[in-house]
Amino acid sequence: MRHALKPELKVIVSPALLERGCVSIIRLDEIKSEAGARWEKLRGSVSAHLESLLRQKLSSSDFFVQLDDTSFLVSMPEAVAEASQIFCLRIAHELHTSMLGHCQLGQLRIAKAVRLQGDEVETVDVGGPQLIQLAIAAGLDGISESERLAARRTAPRPAAPSAPEYSHRYVPLWDAQREAITTWRCATDPLAGVSATATPDVKVELGATLSRIAHAARSLTEHMKVGERFLVSIPLTYDVLTAPAGRMEIVSACRDLSSALRPYLIFEIGDLPYGVPQSRLSELVCVVKPFCRAVAALLPARTSNHGDYQSAGLHAIGVSLAAGGASLTAMDYEVAKVCAAAKRLHILSFVLDAPTPDAIRAARDHGANLISSPIVGGAVASPRSVQRLLARDFLPAPSSFEPRAKLRVAV
Repeated sequence: MRHALKPELKVIVSPALLERGCVSIIRLDEIKSEAGARWEKLRGSVSAHLESLLRQKLSSSDFFVQLDDTSFLVSMPEAVAEASQIFCLRIAHELHTSMLGHCQLGQLRIAKAVRLQGDEVETVDVGGPQLIQLAIAAGLDGISESERLAARRTAPRPAAPSAPEYSHRYVPLWDAQREAITTWRCATDPLAGVSATATPDVKVELGATLSRIAHAARSLTEHMKVGERFLVSIPLTYDVLTAPAGRMEIVSACRDLSSALRPYLIFEIGDLPYGVPQSRLSELVCVVKPFCRAVAALLPARTSNHGDYQSAGLHAIGVSLAAGGASLTAMDYEVAKVCAAAKRLHILSFVLDAPTPDAIRAARDHGANLISSPIVGGAVASPRSVQRLLARDFLPAPSSFEPRAKLRVAV
């Protein structure tokens, strides 16, 4: 199908963007069909509603334009092809549900812009198994079990390493304000012969992630059988979540988990790149949020702008102090920034790998909610029930270092 495009708008469908697949089309054919003779009266309000949704949820670098009475073009330069299509599918689903009161997958119409010829943009419909896979990744309802099975059969499935290759440990997270161990972070040991600092292959990391989810679920289930309750934080990497096959595998694994576990699971998205678009982060949060209590983000070191994490659906943001070489003052400043940002965003904050008692004390004074440190406790093979841990029981008397509690931090 082809759509006329004004010459001044050709920049939003440049060859580079078309090649990346980040220009998509939302179609309103089903709403027009349902409206019948009333379409002429309704199309203005339908278009206005869609424009309102797009303005609310697109980032400042994105752009949309109405091509005709049933087609809207959406250009997302910062997104990959699948992310753009998932975004448009969610918007279309929300619009159809609002306008029709119901929405089945077969009613949704989206397309991908593939070529610009003269003043016309050529599009190709997204349908069949690809549409089902996108809908599953988007977390939409109205997908039959037969459609899910068909999508799984056609989806690329990476070869996951066998489970015995991975071993997992649980690191205690101290609730600094309540003075108790309430949460355990599931960490995976590096594979034999692979450096812990080496950049992992996405397929290997996916195998570790799937193993980590399964292991955490088994551990939590065993403890719940004897009446023990605690939270488990499961790290996920940005690269795995943004890979289409990785996201499909993670969603599939999460769907197999018992719903009774969800109030006790936290998914922690880490290895975030600097300047990740808010719309991109929101999509990743939406992928795993239905399967857990909360979603947290482990921010890259020296993050200067925390505004991108606002309204992304996060429950907490945090930093890791594992990197060596930083002075205590530099670490204190890093913690102060993330805690101040969390307070401004009205979410929780956490600090991982605090190396010294003074670092723990400074993080607590800045308002960090959860802190991990070898001083709090080392990694164990199996998590334990919630237990009281008073600061006076493991923190020595303060040194001469005074935390910069009054430090003004630009967030």
